[in-house]
Amino acid sequence: MISDSELIRKCKQGDSKSQSLLYEKYAPMLMGICMRYAHDEEDACDILHDAFVKIFTNISKVDENGSYEAWMKTITVNTAINAYHYKNKTKGAVAVDEVQERVEDLRIKQNDFLSQEILLRFINELPDGYRTVFNLFEIDGYSHLEISKMIGSSYSTVRSQLFKAKRALKKKIEEYLGTELKQRGYGENKETEEDNE
Repeated sequence: MISDSELIRKCKQGDSKSQSLLYEKYAPMLMGICMRYAHDEEDACDILHDAFVKIFTNISKVDENGSYEAWMKTITVNTAINAYHYKNKTKGAVAVDEVQERVEDLRIKQNDFLSQEILLRFINELPDGYRTVFNLFEIDGYSHLEISKMIGSSYSTVRSQLFKAKRALKKKIEEYLGTELKQRGYGENKETEEDNE
């Protein structure tokens, strides 16, 4: 099996077979990133396509001693952010209230009843702004300040969107788990009080 460094070296030389091998090896992982930012699979495929165009266009600049996977992930995330910006420009600016709320730490964790597919579905159901901020902060590890620069929103807007995304996810998960536990016969569930707005 060909090593990544050899594969990258051949891609830099324009070898189409190596480009196909690189695509086959990394497309599934990068598609996972695209699915977290996209509204549906078609949008995710568009982002993936654009990301690979950028990868192959800029492959001559990649450091041969660096992490190719991290480099490709960064390009994919940036491509998804660009798609988010383009979508917002074409549909008009979305007004987001800039409230100074303390973002409580609502860690979203997978458990026996909550599969990765269901959690991804819940994330994808979030409004675009919430979903983008949640992905950038919780999954890709960017800070509030970095996110505000990336998406062109204020620091307080990013904090507000993250808080609201976590609150919405928490509600979806609690509703799902309540139903799931009842279906599996785990006794009576106490009704949870909804947050008063």
